[in-house]
Amino acid sequence: MATGTRGKALTAVLLWVVLAVPVLWAGFTSRMAHPLSWWGALTCLAVIGAGVALGRDRPLVALLLGSGLWLVEVMRGNPFTVFAAMVAFGYLAGVRMDRAGRAVAALGGLLVLAGTVTPLVRDAGAGFVAVAGAVLGAVVPWLAGRARRQYVLLAREGWERAEELERAQRVIAEQARARERTRIAGDMHDLLGHELGLVALRIGGLEVAPGLDERYRQAAGEARRAVTAASERLQEIVDMLHRDVGSAQEESVPELVERARAAGMRVELRTVGDGPHPVAMAERALRRVVQEGLTNSAKHAPGAPVTVTVEHLHSETVVKVTTAPGLGQPGHPGSGGHGLEGLRERVRLCGGSLRAGPNVEYGGPAREHDTGFNEKHGGPAQERDAGFEVRARLPHVPGPIAEPDPPSVSAAHLARARLRARRTRVTAIVTAVTAAAVVTLLVVAFTVYDAVTSVLTPHDFQGLRPGQDQAAVARVLPGRSRIDGPVSGEPARPPGASCRYYGTHANPFDASHSELFRLCFVDGRLVSKDFLPTGRGP
Repeated sequence: MATGTRGKALTAVLLWVVLAVPVLWAGFTSRMAHPLSWWGALTCLAVIGAGVALGRDRPLVALLLGSGLWLVEVMRGNPFTVFAAMVAFGYLAGVRMDRAGRAVAALGGLLVLAGTVTPLVRDAGAGFVAVAGAVLGAVVPWLAGRARRQYVLLAREGWERAEELERAQRVIAEQARARERTRIAGDMHDLLGHELGLVALRIGGLEVAPGLDERYRQAAGEARRAVTAASERLQEIVDMLHRDVGSAQEESVPELVERARAAGMRVELRTVGDGPHPVAMAERALRRVVQEGLTNSAKHAPGAPVTVTVEHLHSETVVKVTTAPGLGQPGHPGSGGHGLEGLRERVRLCGGSLRAGPNVEYGGPAREHDTGFNEKHGGPAQERDAGFEVRARLPHVPGPIAEPDPPSVSAAHLARARLRARRTRVTAIVTAVTAAAVVTLLVVAFTVYDAVTSVLTPHDFQGLRPGQDQAAVARVLPGRSRIDGPVSGEPARPPGASCRYYGTHANPFDASHSELFRLCFVDGRLVSKDFLPTGRGP
Protein backbone atom coordinates (compact mmCIF):
# COMPACT_ATOMS: atom_id res chain seq x y z
CA MET A 1 0.00 0.00 0.00
CA ALA A 2 2.77 2.43 0.93
CA THR A 3 4.67 1.60 -2.26
CA GLY A 4 1.58 2.31 -4.36
CA THR A 5 1.00 5.63 -2.60
CA ARG A 6 4.61 6.69 -3.13
CA GLY A 7 4.36 5.71 -6.79
CA LYS A 8 1.24 7.84 -7.27
CA ALA A 9 2.87 10.79 -5.50
CA LEU A 10 5.99 10.49 -7.66
CA THR A 11 3.86 10.36 -10.81
CA ALA A 12 1.98 13.50 -9.73
CA VAL A 13 5.24 15.37 -9.05
CA LEU A 14 6.66 14.38 -12.43
CA LEU A 15 3.47 15.52 -14.16
CA TRP A 16 3.63 18.88 -12.39
CA VAL A 17 7.28 19.32 -13.39
CA VAL A 18 6.49 18.60 -17.05
CA LEU A 19 3.54 21.00 -17.09
CA ALA A 20 5.60 23.69 -15.32
CA VAL A 21 8.22 23.87 -18.10
CA PRO A 22 6.14 26.09 -20.50
CA VAL A 23 5.22 28.38 -17.61
CA LEU A 24 8.83 28.84 -16.56
CA TRP A 25 9.86 29.43 -20.16
CA ALA A 26 7.15 32.10 -20.55
CA GLY A 27 8.16 33.74 -17.28
CA PHE A 28 11.92 33.91 -17.78
CA THR A 29 12.44 34.37 -21.52
CA SER A 30 12.57 37.73 -23.23
CA ARG A 31 11.31 36.31 -26.52
CA MET A 32 7.70 36.22 -25.36
CA ALA A 33 5.49 39.06 -26.48
CA HIS A 34 4.03 39.20 -22.98
CA PRO A 35 6.48 37.61 -20.53
CA LEU A 36 4.91 36.47 -17.29
CA SER A 37 5.77 38.40 -14.17
CA TRP A 38 7.22 36.42 -11.29
CA TRP A 39 3.92 36.54 -9.42
CA GLY A 40 2.02 35.54 -12.58
CA ALA A 41 4.33 32.54 -13.05
CA LEU A 42 3.91 31.55 -9.41
CA THR A 43 0.14 31.82 -9.76
CA CYS A 44 0.15 29.56 -12.82
CA LEU A 45 2.40 27.02 -11.09
CA ALA A 46 0.17 27.03 -8.02
CA VAL A 47 -3.01 26.50 -10.07
CA ILE A 48 -1.37 23.67 -12.05
CA GLY A 49 -0.14 22.11 -8.82
CA ALA A 50 -3.66 22.25 -7.39
CA GLY A 51 -5.00 20.61 -10.54
CA VAL A 52 -2.44 17.82 -10.34
CA ALA A 53 -3.22 17.26 -6.64
CA LEU A 54 -6.97 17.14 -7.26
CA GLY A 55 -6.74 15.28 -10.56
CA ARG A 56 -7.01 11.75 -9.13
CA ASP A 57 -9.96 12.28 -6.78
CA ARG A 58 -11.65 15.27 -8.48
CA PRO A 59 -10.64 15.17 -12.16
CA LEU A 60 -13.44 17.52 -13.26
CA VAL A 61 -12.22 20.23 -10.85
CA ALA A 62 -8.71 19.85 -12.26
CA LEU A 63 -10.07 20.20 -15.81
CA LEU A 64 -11.95 23.39 -14.88
CA LEU A 65 -8.87 24.87 -13.17
CA GLY A 66 -6.63 24.16 -16.17
CA SER A 67 -9.21 25.45 -18.69
CA GLY A 68 -9.97 28.61 -16.73
CA LEU A 69 -6.27 29.40 -16.34
CA TRP A 70 -5.76 28.87 -20.06
CA LEU A 71 -8.59 31.27 -20.98
CA VAL A 72 -7.02 33.95 -18.78
CA GLU A 73 -3.70 33.48 -20.54
CA VAL A 74 -5.42 33.68 -23.93
CA MET A 75 -6.86 37.06 -23.01
CA ARG A 76 -3.38 38.14 -21.87
CA GLY A 77 -1.93 37.14 -25.26
CA ASN A 78 -0.11 33.94 -24.17
CA PRO A 79 -2.25 31.03 -25.47
CA PHE A 80 0.55 28.45 -25.27
CA THR A 81 1.73 29.00 -21.69
CA VAL A 82 -0.62 26.56 -19.95
CA PHE A 83 -2.09 24.80 -22.99
CA ALA A 84 -0.31 21.53 -22.12
CA ALA A 85 -1.86 21.59 -18.65
CA MET A 86 -5.35 21.89 -20.10
CA VAL A 87 -4.67 18.99 -22.48
CA ALA A 88 -3.35 16.77 -19.67
CA PHE A 89 -6.24 17.56 -17.30
CA GLY A 90 -8.77 16.99 -20.09
CA TYR A 91 -7.37 13.54 -20.94
CA LEU A 92 -7.09 12.48 -17.30
CA ALA A 93 -10.67 13.63 -16.65
CA GLY A 94 -11.88 11.41 -19.50
CA VAL A 95 -9.94 8.43 -18.15
CA ARG A 96 -10.84 8.84 -14.48
CA MET A 97 -14.46 10.03 -14.48
CA ASP A 98 -17.19 7.41 -14.09
CA ARG A 99 -20.04 9.54 -15.40
CA ALA A 100 -19.92 11.71 -18.48
CA GLY A 101 -22.89 14.01 -17.80
CA ARG A 102 -21.13 16.53 -15.57
CA ALA A 103 -18.08 16.59 -17.84
CA VAL A 104 -20.24 17.30 -20.90
CA ALA A 105 -21.95 20.17 -19.07
CA ALA A 106 -18.59 21.56 -17.92
CA LEU A 107 -17.12 21.37 -21.42
CA GLY A 108 -20.20 23.07 -22.83
CA GLY A 109 -19.76 25.88 -20.31
CA LEU A 110 -16.09 26.13 -21.25
CA LEU A 111 -16.97 26.62 -24.92
CA VAL A 112 -19.49 29.32 -23.97
CA LEU A 113 -16.81 31.13 -21.93
CA ALA A 114 -14.37 30.79 -24.83
CA GLY A 115 -16.95 32.46 -27.05
CA THR A 116 -17.03 35.49 -24.73
CA VAL A 117 -13.33 36.19 -25.22
CA THR A 118 -13.98 38.21 -28.38
CA PRO A 119 -16.24 40.84 -26.77
CA LEU A 120 -14.08 40.93 -23.65
CA VAL A 121 -10.81 41.76 -25.41
CA ARG A 122 -12.38 43.17 -28.58
CA ASP A 123 -10.23 40.89 -30.70
CA ALA A 124 -11.80 38.38 -33.08
CA GLY A 125 -8.47 36.55 -33.48
CA ALA A 126 -8.18 35.93 -29.74
CA GLY A 127 -11.77 34.67 -29.69
CA PHE A 128 -11.06 32.23 -32.51
CA VAL A 129 -7.96 30.96 -30.72
CA ALA A 130 -9.99 30.56 -27.51
CA VAL A 131 -12.74 28.48 -29.12
CA ALA A 132 -10.41 26.37 -31.27
CA GLY A 133 -8.04 25.84 -28.37
CA ALA A 134 -10.87 24.79 -26.06
CA VAL A 135 -11.98 22.18 -28.59
CA LEU A 136 -8.47 20.94 -29.29
CA GLY A 137 -7.09 21.18 -25.77
CA ALA A 138 -10.07 20.14 -23.65
CA VAL A 139 -12.85 18.48 -25.64
CA VAL A 140 -10.68 16.27 -27.88
CA PRO A 141 -8.41 15.06 -25.04
CA TRP A 142 -11.46 14.34 -22.88
CA LEU A 143 -13.00 12.29 -25.70
CA ALA A 144 -9.72 10.43 -26.15
CA GLY A 145 -9.54 9.71 -22.43
CA ARG A 146 -13.16 8.60 -22.37
CA ALA A 147 -12.53 6.22 -25.27
CA ARG A 148 -9.48 4.85 -23.49
CA ARG A 149 -11.51 4.29 -20.30
CA GLN A 150 -14.28 2.47 -22.16
CA TYR A 151 -11.76 0.31 -23.99
CA VAL A 152 -10.03 -0.65 -20.74
CA LEU A 153 -13.36 -1.48 -19.09
CA LEU A 154 -14.52 -3.54 -22.07
CA ALA A 155 -11.18 -5.33 -22.26
CA ARG A 156 -11.32 -6.12 -18.54
CA GLU A 157 -14.87 -7.46 -18.83
CA GLY A 158 -13.91 -9.41 -21.93
CA TRP A 159 -10.96 -11.08 -20.22
CA GLU A 160 -13.11 -11.93 -17.21
CA ARG A 161 -15.59 -13.53 -19.58
CA ALA A 162 -12.77 -15.34 -21.38
CA GLU A 163 -11.49 -16.72 -18.08
CA GLU A 164 -14.98 -17.93 -17.23
CA LEU A 165 -15.25 -19.66 -20.60
CA GLU A 166 -11.80 -21.13 -20.12
CA ARG A 167 -12.79 -22.57 -16.76
CA ALA A 168 -16.04 -23.89 -18.21
CA GLN A 169 -14.19 -25.58 -21.06
CA ARG A 170 -11.75 -27.19 -18.64
CA VAL A 171 -14.72 -28.59 -16.72
CA ILE A 172 -16.32 -29.88 -19.94
CA ALA A 173 -13.06 -31.44 -21.09
CA GLU A 174 -12.58 -33.09 -17.71
CA GLN A 175 -16.11 -34.43 -17.85
CA ALA A 176 -15.46 -35.85 -21.31
CA ARG A 177 -12.30 -37.54 -20.07
CA ALA A 178 -14.19 -38.91 -17.06
CA ARG A 179 -16.91 -40.33 -19.31
CA GLU A 180 -14.30 -41.98 -21.48
CA ARG A 181 -12.64 -43.47 -18.42
CA THR A 182 -15.97 -44.94 -17.36
CA ARG A 183 -16.35 -46.39 -20.84
CA ILE A 184 -12.91 -47.90 -20.44
CA ALA A 185 -14.03 -49.27 -17.08
CA GLY A 186 -16.93 -50.92 -18.88
CA ASP A 187 -14.52 -52.38 -21.41
CA MET A 188 -12.40 -53.71 -18.56
CA HIS A 189 -15.48 -55.36 -17.11
CA ASP A 190 -16.29 -56.97 -20.43
CA LEU A 191 -12.76 -58.33 -20.74
CA LEU A 192 -12.03 -59.23 -17.13
CA GLY A 193 -15.56 -60.46 -16.46
CA HIS A 194 -15.30 -62.87 -19.36
CA GLU A 195 -11.91 -64.11 -18.22
CA LEU A 196 -13.07 -64.43 -14.61
CA GLY A 197 -16.08 -66.35 -15.79
CA LEU A 198 -13.86 -68.80 -17.64
CA VAL A 199 -11.66 -69.18 -14.56
CA ALA A 200 -14.73 -69.86 -12.40
CA LEU A 201 -15.95 -72.41 -14.93
CA ARG A 202 -12.65 -74.26 -14.91
CA ILE A 203 -12.49 -74.24 -11.13
CA GLY A 204 -16.08 -75.51 -11.04
CA GLY A 205 -15.10 -78.38 -13.29
CA LEU A 206 -12.22 -79.16 -10.99
CA GLU A 207 -14.57 -79.07 -8.03
CA VAL A 208 -16.78 -81.84 -9.47
CA ALA A 209 -13.94 -83.89 -10.90
CA PRO A 210 -14.19 -87.58 -9.78
CA GLY A 211 -11.47 -88.95 -7.56
CA LEU A 212 -10.47 -85.55 -6.17
CA ASP A 213 -9.62 -85.49 -2.49
CA GLU A 214 -12.29 -83.78 -0.37
CA ARG A 215 -9.80 -81.17 0.89
CA TYR A 216 -8.98 -80.09 -2.65
CA ARG A 217 -12.63 -80.19 -3.61
CA GLN A 218 -13.45 -77.75 -0.80
CA ALA A 219 -10.50 -75.51 -1.78
CA ALA A 220 -11.68 -75.49 -5.39
CA GLY A 221 -15.19 -74.55 -4.23
CA GLU A 222 -13.84 -71.69 -2.16
CA ALA A 223 -11.74 -70.51 -5.12
CA ARG A 224 -14.77 -70.68 -7.39
CA ARG A 225 -16.86 -68.67 -4.94
CA ALA A 226 -14.05 -66.11 -4.54
CA VAL A 227 -13.75 -65.65 -8.30
CA THR A 228 -17.51 -65.32 -8.63
CA ALA A 229 -17.60 -62.74 -5.82
CA ALA A 230 -14.76 -60.79 -7.46
CA SER A 231 -16.68 -60.73 -10.73
CA GLU A 232 -19.78 -59.49 -8.94
CA ARG A 233 -17.80 -56.80 -7.11
CA LEU A 234 -16.30 -55.71 -10.44
CA GLN A 235 -19.80 -55.48 -11.89
CA GLU A 236 -20.99 -53.38 -8.97
CA ILE A 237 -18.03 -50.97 -9.25
CA VAL A 238 -18.50 -50.56 -12.99
CA ASP A 239 -22.24 -49.98 -12.54
CA MET A 240 -21.51 -47.36 -9.90
CA LEU A 241 -19.02 -45.53 -12.11
CA HIS A 242 -20.84 -45.88 -15.38
CA ARG A 243 -24.60 -46.11 -14.94
CA ASP A 244 -25.47 -43.98 -17.98
CA VAL A 245 -23.34 -45.70 -20.60
CA GLY A 246 -24.16 -49.15 -21.93
CA SER A 247 -21.66 -51.73 -22.99
CA ALA A 248 -19.61 -50.83 -26.01
CA GLN A 249 -20.68 -52.42 -29.24
CA GLU A 250 -18.43 -55.25 -30.23
CA GLU A 251 -18.60 -54.48 -33.95
CA SER A 252 -15.37 -54.90 -35.85
CA VAL A 253 -14.00 -52.24 -38.17
CA PRO A 254 -15.38 -53.95 -41.32
CA GLU A 255 -18.78 -54.24 -39.61
CA LEU A 256 -18.73 -50.53 -38.71
CA VAL A 257 -17.90 -49.65 -42.31
CA GLU A 258 -20.64 -51.92 -43.67
CA ARG A 259 -23.20 -50.41 -41.31
CA ALA A 260 -22.18 -46.91 -42.48
CA ARG A 261 -22.55 -47.97 -46.11
CA ALA A 262 -25.97 -49.38 -45.36
CA ALA A 263 -26.90 -45.96 -43.98
CA GLY A 264 -25.97 -44.31 -47.30
CA MET A 265 -22.41 -43.14 -46.66
CA ARG A 266 -19.72 -43.48 -49.32
CA VAL A 267 -17.05 -45.25 -47.30
CA GLU A 268 -13.95 -47.09 -48.51
CA LEU A 269 -11.98 -49.38 -46.19
CA ARG A 270 -8.26 -49.93 -46.73
CA THR A 271 -6.30 -52.38 -44.61
CA VAL A 272 -2.53 -52.44 -45.26
CA GLY A 273 0.54 -53.82 -43.53
CA ASP A 274 1.41 -57.26 -42.25
CA GLY A 275 2.23 -56.32 -38.69
CA PRO A 276 0.49 -57.82 -35.67
CA HIS A 277 -2.90 -56.57 -34.55
CA PRO A 278 -3.09 -54.38 -31.43
CA VAL A 279 -3.92 -55.75 -28.01
CA ALA A 280 -7.49 -55.80 -26.73
CA MET A 281 -7.65 -52.26 -25.24
CA ALA A 282 -5.92 -50.76 -28.25
CA GLU A 283 -8.24 -52.74 -30.53
CA ARG A 284 -11.25 -51.21 -28.78
CA ALA A 285 -9.68 -47.75 -29.12
CA LEU A 286 -9.16 -48.42 -32.84
CA ARG A 287 -12.85 -49.26 -33.25
CA ARG A 288 -13.81 -46.11 -31.29
CA VAL A 289 -11.64 -43.97 -33.60
CA VAL A 290 -13.37 -45.40 -36.64
CA GLN A 291 -16.80 -45.07 -35.05
CA GLU A 292 -16.24 -41.43 -34.00
CA GLY A 293 -14.73 -40.49 -37.36
CA LEU A 294 -17.68 -41.97 -39.28
CA THR A 295 -20.14 -40.29 -36.91
CA ASN A 296 -18.48 -36.90 -37.41
CA SER A 297 -18.47 -37.28 -41.18
CA ALA A 298 -22.11 -38.35 -41.30
CA LYS A 299 -23.17 -35.46 -39.07
CA HIS A 300 -21.17 -32.58 -40.57
CA ALA A 301 -20.21 -33.65 -44.11
CA PRO A 302 -23.11 -35.71 -45.44
CA GLY A 303 -22.46 -37.06 -48.91
CA ALA A 304 -18.68 -36.49 -48.79
CA PRO A 305 -16.50 -39.53 -49.59
CA VAL A 306 -14.84 -41.08 -46.53
CA THR A 307 -11.78 -43.32 -46.47
CA VAL A 308 -10.95 -45.52 -43.49
CA THR A 309 -7.32 -46.67 -43.53
CA VAL A 310 -5.95 -49.20 -41.01
CA GLU A 311 -2.19 -49.73 -41.27
CA HIS A 312 -0.69 -52.54 -39.18
CA LEU A 313 3.00 -51.79 -38.67
CA HIS A 314 5.53 -53.78 -36.73
CA SER A 315 5.28 -51.77 -33.49
CA GLU A 316 2.05 -49.85 -33.86
CA THR A 317 -1.25 -49.61 -35.70
CA VAL A 318 -2.23 -46.35 -37.41
CA VAL A 319 -5.88 -45.68 -38.21
CA LYS A 320 -7.11 -42.75 -40.30
CA VAL A 321 -10.65 -41.62 -41.11
CA THR A 322 -10.33 -39.09 -43.94
CA THR A 323 -13.26 -37.00 -45.16
CA ALA A 324 -12.94 -35.36 -48.57
CA PRO A 325 -14.07 -31.72 -49.00
CA GLY A 326 -17.86 -31.57 -49.15
CA LEU A 327 -20.78 -29.26 -48.45
CA GLY A 328 -19.86 -29.22 -44.76
CA GLN A 329 -16.89 -30.23 -42.66
CA PRO A 330 -16.53 -32.15 -39.41
CA GLY A 331 -15.02 -28.99 -38.00
CA HIS A 332 -18.38 -27.21 -38.04
CA PRO A 333 -18.74 -24.68 -35.17
CA GLY A 334 -21.91 -26.32 -34.01
CA SER A 335 -20.08 -29.43 -32.86
CA GLY A 336 -19.49 -29.62 -29.15
CA GLY A 337 -16.15 -31.46 -29.36
CA HIS A 338 -16.95 -33.87 -26.51
CA GLY A 339 -16.66 -36.98 -28.68
CA LEU A 340 -13.19 -36.17 -29.94
CA GLU A 341 -12.08 -35.03 -26.48
CA GLY A 342 -13.17 -38.34 -24.98
CA LEU A 343 -11.61 -40.23 -27.87
CA ARG A 344 -8.35 -38.43 -27.30
CA GLU A 345 -8.43 -39.49 -23.66
CA ARG A 346 -8.97 -43.13 -24.63
CA VAL A 347 -6.08 -43.07 -27.13
CA ARG A 348 -3.85 -41.32 -24.59
CA LEU A 349 -4.51 -43.99 -21.98
CA CYS A 350 -3.44 -46.58 -24.55
CA GLY A 351 -0.10 -44.77 -24.89
CA GLY A 352 -0.96 -43.37 -28.33
CA SER A 353 -1.68 -39.98 -29.84
CA LEU A 354 -4.59 -38.47 -31.74
CA ARG A 355 -4.77 -35.78 -34.39
CA ALA A 356 -8.03 -34.25 -35.63
CA GLY A 357 -7.95 -31.38 -38.07
CA PRO A 358 -7.80 -30.27 -41.72
CA ASN A 359 -6.41 -32.91 -44.00
CA VAL A 360 -2.98 -32.22 -45.48
CA GLU A 361 -3.94 -34.12 -48.63
CA TYR A 362 -6.62 -31.50 -49.39
CA GLY A 363 -4.56 -28.46 -48.50
CA GLY A 364 -5.15 -28.17 -44.76
CA PRO A 365 -2.21 -27.70 -42.38
CA ALA A 366 -1.30 -30.52 -40.05
CA ARG A 367 -2.32 -29.71 -36.48
CA GLU A 368 -0.91 -32.28 -34.07
CA HIS A 369 -2.99 -33.05 -30.99
CA ASP A 370 -5.53 -30.39 -31.96
CA THR A 371 -8.69 -32.29 -31.24
CA GLY A 372 -11.05 -29.43 -30.61
CA PHE A 373 -10.04 -26.10 -32.10
CA ASN A 374 -11.46 -26.55 -35.58
CA GLU A 375 -14.60 -28.32 -34.49
CA LYS A 376 -15.36 -25.60 -31.90
CA HIS A 377 -14.37 -22.52 -33.83
CA GLY A 378 -14.67 -23.47 -37.47
CA GLY A 379 -11.06 -22.58 -38.21
CA PRO A 380 -9.84 -20.10 -40.81
CA ALA A 381 -11.56 -20.07 -44.18
CA GLN A 382 -8.79 -21.96 -45.92
CA GLU A 383 -9.00 -24.71 -43.28
CA ARG A 384 -12.76 -25.05 -43.59
CA ASP A 385 -12.32 -25.61 -47.33
CA ALA A 386 -9.91 -28.50 -46.76
CA GLY A 387 -10.85 -32.06 -45.98
CA PHE A 388 -10.92 -33.35 -42.43
CA GLU A 389 -9.00 -36.23 -40.92
CA VAL A 390 -9.03 -38.10 -37.62
CA ARG A 391 -5.76 -39.97 -37.20
CA ALA A 392 -4.68 -42.13 -34.26
CA ARG A 393 -1.42 -43.91 -33.53
CA LEU A 394 -1.85 -46.96 -31.28
CA PRO A 395 1.36 -48.65 -30.14
CA HIS A 396 1.31 -52.42 -29.63
CA VAL A 397 3.35 -52.03 -26.46
CA PRO A 398 2.06 -48.97 -24.58
CA GLY A 399 4.74 -46.54 -23.47
CA PRO A 400 4.57 -43.78 -20.83
CA ILE A 401 1.20 -42.04 -20.76
CA ALA A 402 1.56 -38.28 -21.20
CA GLU A 403 -0.52 -35.92 -19.10
CA PRO A 404 -3.24 -34.18 -21.12
CA ASP A 405 -2.59 -30.56 -22.03
CA PRO A 406 -5.18 -28.21 -20.55
CA PRO A 407 -7.35 -26.76 -23.30
CA SER A 408 -6.43 -23.20 -24.20
CA VAL A 409 -9.23 -21.71 -26.20
CA SER A 410 -8.40 -18.13 -25.20
CA ALA A 411 -4.92 -18.24 -26.77
CA ALA A 412 -6.35 -17.42 -30.19
CA HIS A 413 -8.65 -14.82 -28.61
CA LEU A 414 -5.63 -13.27 -26.87
CA ALA A 415 -3.74 -12.91 -30.15
CA ARG A 416 -6.76 -11.34 -31.86
CA ALA A 417 -7.41 -9.05 -28.87
CA ARG A 418 -3.81 -7.85 -28.90
CA LEU A 419 -4.07 -7.16 -32.61
CA ARG A 420 -7.28 -5.18 -32.08
CA ALA A 421 -5.65 -3.30 -29.20
CA ARG A 422 -2.70 -2.32 -31.41
CA ARG A 423 -5.06 -1.20 -34.16
CA THR A 424 -7.12 0.79 -31.67
CA ARG A 425 -4.04 2.57 -30.35
CA VAL A 426 -2.84 3.36 -33.85
CA THR A 427 -6.29 4.65 -34.82
CA ALA A 428 -6.49 6.82 -31.71
CA ILE A 429 -3.02 8.25 -32.29
CA VAL A 430 -3.70 8.94 -35.96
CA THR A 431 -7.05 10.54 -35.14
CA ALA A 432 -5.56 12.74 -32.44
CA VAL A 433 -2.61 13.79 -34.59
CA THR A 434 -4.93 14.49 -37.53
CA ALA A 435 -7.29 16.57 -35.38
CA ALA A 436 -4.38 18.48 -33.89
CA ALA A 437 -2.91 19.11 -37.33
CA VAL A 438 -6.23 20.30 -38.76
CA VAL A 439 -6.95 22.67 -35.88
CA THR A 440 -3.37 23.93 -35.90
CA LEU A 441 -3.56 24.63 -39.62
CA LEU A 442 -6.86 26.45 -39.14
CA VAL A 443 -5.42 28.56 -36.33
CA VAL A 444 -2.27 29.36 -38.31
CA ALA A 445 -4.31 30.11 -41.43
CA PHE A 446 -6.60 32.46 -39.52
CA THR A 447 -3.65 34.12 -37.83
CA VAL A 448 -1.94 34.70 -41.16
CA TYR A 449 -5.19 35.92 -42.72
CA ASP A 450 -5.78 38.26 -39.77
CA ALA A 451 -2.27 39.69 -40.08
CA VAL A 452 -2.19 40.05 -43.85
CA THR A 453 -5.59 41.68 -44.23
CA SER A 454 -5.16 44.25 -41.46
CA VAL A 455 -1.76 45.82 -42.22
CA LEU A 456 -1.29 49.55 -42.64
CA THR A 457 2.20 50.02 -44.06
CA PRO A 458 4.51 52.49 -42.30
CA HIS A 459 4.78 54.47 -45.58
CA ASP A 460 1.02 54.96 -45.81
CA PHE A 461 0.86 55.77 -42.09
CA GLN A 462 3.46 58.48 -42.48
CA GLY A 463 1.50 59.99 -45.38
CA LEU A 464 -1.63 60.55 -43.32
CA ARG A 465 -2.28 63.99 -41.84
CA PRO A 466 -4.76 65.00 -39.13
CA GLY A 467 -7.67 66.90 -40.65
CA GLN A 468 -7.91 64.66 -43.74
CA ASP A 469 -11.33 63.58 -44.83
CA GLN A 470 -12.18 60.04 -43.69
CA ALA A 471 -13.11 59.03 -47.22
CA ALA A 472 -9.66 60.05 -48.48
CA VAL A 473 -7.97 58.21 -45.61
CA ALA A 474 -10.02 55.07 -46.32
CA ARG A 475 -8.38 54.76 -49.74
CA VAL A 476 -5.06 53.68 -48.13
CA LEU A 477 -6.51 51.66 -45.27
CA PRO A 478 -6.71 47.82 -45.37
CA GLY A 479 -10.06 46.07 -45.62
CA ARG A 480 -10.27 45.23 -41.91
CA SER A 481 -8.76 46.40 -38.62
CA ARG A 482 -6.44 44.23 -36.55
CA ILE A 483 -8.39 44.57 -33.28
CA ASP A 484 -11.37 46.47 -32.02
CA GLY A 485 -9.41 47.89 -29.05
CA PRO A 486 -8.76 49.64 -26.83
CA VAL A 487 -5.42 48.39 -25.52
CA SER A 488 -3.75 49.01 -22.23
CA GLY A 489 -1.30 51.92 -22.06
CA GLU A 490 -2.55 53.71 -25.19
CA PRO A 491 -2.75 57.52 -25.24
CA ALA A 492 -6.05 59.11 -24.26
CA ARG A 493 -8.59 59.27 -27.05
CA PRO A 494 -9.79 62.62 -28.33
CA PRO A 495 -13.26 63.45 -27.00
CA GLY A 496 -15.99 61.84 -29.08
CA ALA A 497 -13.46 60.03 -31.29
CA SER A 498 -13.95 56.62 -32.89
CA CYS A 499 -10.61 54.82 -33.19
CA ARG A 500 -9.41 51.93 -35.37
CA TYR A 501 -6.34 49.74 -34.90
CA TYR A 502 -4.17 48.31 -37.69
CA GLY A 503 -1.12 46.11 -37.76
CA THR A 504 2.31 47.43 -38.68
CA HIS A 505 3.52 44.38 -40.68
CA ALA A 506 2.16 41.14 -42.12
CA ASN A 507 4.32 38.61 -40.23
CA PRO A 508 2.18 37.27 -37.36
CA PHE A 509 5.08 35.28 -35.85
CA ASP A 510 7.47 38.19 -35.44
CA ALA A 511 8.28 39.25 -31.88
CA SER A 512 6.85 42.73 -32.59
CA HIS A 513 3.59 41.42 -34.11
CA SER A 514 1.58 43.26 -31.45
CA GLU A 515 2.67 46.73 -32.59
CA LEU A 516 -0.30 48.76 -33.77
CA PHE A 517 -1.22 51.97 -35.59
CA ARG A 518 -4.21 53.83 -34.11
CA LEU A 519 -6.31 56.21 -36.21
CA CYS A 520 -9.06 58.26 -34.53
CA PHE A 521 -11.89 60.04 -36.38
CA VAL A 522 -14.35 62.72 -35.30
CA ASP A 523 -17.20 63.85 -37.55
CA GLY A 524 -15.67 62.13 -40.59
CA ARG A 525 -12.19 63.58 -40.23
CA LEU A 526 -8.87 62.16 -38.99
CA VAL A 527 -8.07 63.91 -35.70
CA SER A 528 -5.10 61.83 -34.46
CA LYS A 529 -2.77 59.03 -35.43
CA ASP A 530 -0.59 57.11 -32.96
CA PHE A 531 1.96 54.30 -32.96
CA LEU A 532 1.35 51.80 -30.14
CA PRO A 533 4.43 49.69 -29.41
CA THR A 534 2.72 47.75 -26.64
CA GLY A 535 0.86 44.47 -26.98
CA ARG A 536 -2.79 43.66 -27.09
CA GLY A 537 -3.44 43.46 -23.38
CA PRO A 538 -6.93 44.45 -22.34
